[in-house]
Amino acid sequence: MKEAIVGVCYDSRQGRILEVTLPSWRRYSERHSLPMVILEKSYAGEDFYWNKHVLYRAPELRRAERLLFLDNDVFINAKAESLLEGWESPLIGITSESAQAGWSPEFVASYYEDYAVDQSRDMSGLQILNTGVLVIPREQAEFLEGVYESWRARKRTHLKTNDPFAHAADQPHVSYALQAENRFQDFGAGYNTLWWHWYRQHISPRQMPFLLRSKAAALTIGHLARPLWRNVFRHERATFARGLENAQFLHVAGSKSSLYLGEGYCQ
Repeated sequence: MKEAIVGVCYDSRQGRILEVTLPSWRRYSERHSLPMVILEKSYAGEDFYWNKHVLYRAPELRRAERLLFLDNDVFINAKAESLLEGWESPLIGITSESAQAGWSPEFVASYYEDYAVDQSRDMSGLQILNTGVLVIPREQAEFLEGVYESWRARKRTHLKTNDPFAHAADQPHVSYALQAENRFQDFGAGYNTLWWHWYRQHISPRQMPFLLRSKAAALTIGHLARPLWRNVFRHERATFARGLENAQFLHVAGSKSSLYLGEGYCQ
């Protein structure tokens, strides 16, 4: 197995999320003859969010040359093109979240400060890279292991922050390290379209009404007959489908309530 699409599902909450998106992964896997591996244990101990960066520790992936990692809240468009086919770069494939969101340099700087990232050098044009979709060539496995071990050492000693999530989050530290060491290649927003950023830019800058309807959909999906549920939330489902149609991969980062609007996709 030279290549694979990989997910990590280590608890029941992640299982419920993956249950919704997995049919789209299966279709993509079959269309592109790409083996799919779902890891059901943590290879990063209690540091669950870091599993994506130590994938080559898994016995079933040790012979792989290139991996496509997806967070469990990522839908794949049924017509999505292969991301790995033709990927010849030895760099890690990733894309910029700050570019999609239009965040200011001041916001980006505060992001890294809030997460107590060890900023070893000054960089102009610093971005926030989103780790929800990654192309990981084997050549970068040692580098990612090093970022993880460096973070673990700081976590045990002097990681100072008021945000408890900083003691678990991977993205700020990996995002900075990839840029500082020039270890990434941007594969474009289409392969990791952030749902809520897309919604605010293409539907409405006011996301709260839709968010509330999404939460209602999530809370009632198990209590209403499925045809009735789909009819009640048909407009929200149509909006979500529009987002998916305009992406290769649609990432429902943040609030997961909208995830259920993709129910039945690829089934």
